[in-house]
Amino acid sequence: ETAYRDPDDVSARIESWESTQQLLADQTGKVVVLDLWSTACVPCIREFPNLVALQRQHPEDVVCVSFNLNYIGLPKQPPESVRTEVLPFLQQHEAFLVNIISSDTDEAIYGKLNLAAIPAVLVYDRKGKLRKRFDNEHATSVDDEFTYQKDVIPFVEQLLAEQP
Repeated sequence: ETAYRDPDDVSARIESWESTQQLLADQTGKVVVLDLWSTACVPCIREFPNLVALQRQHPEDVVCVSFNLNYIGLPKQPPESVRTEVLPFLQQHEAFLVNIISSDTDEAIYGKLNLAAIPAVLVYDRKGKLRKRFDNEHATSVDDEFTYQKDVIPFVEQLLAEQP
């Protein structure tokens, strides 16, 4: 049983993709799950509670990182301005994770990752190597979309079972 934590303690920091990569590299020895999401993405919102549950299930061995892509680069809306949309959602889900709001625009991230759309989940092994990317690029229906229960969690557990 974990001690009660106040949802108001949930926070989100603003980071670039590059600085986030450094943060991931610093997690050697743990499996890292990086979830790219937005409050405007229905499948992202549907799957988000499973990211939180995964962190709760493996607090010592897994680091779950939520990487929010609400920032779209409008002139009068800096990355800080999306906190008003993102923080209440994170607090509602008691997302005591590493929560990052991207300082790079969503389109810039899609370009860097050659990603068509979110949701996307990147899973890194204990040595910091990207082992699998889950996205819905080849999904032809909702039934084909990846889920935490069916895809991500079993893969993470497989990585946890490997000898370090």
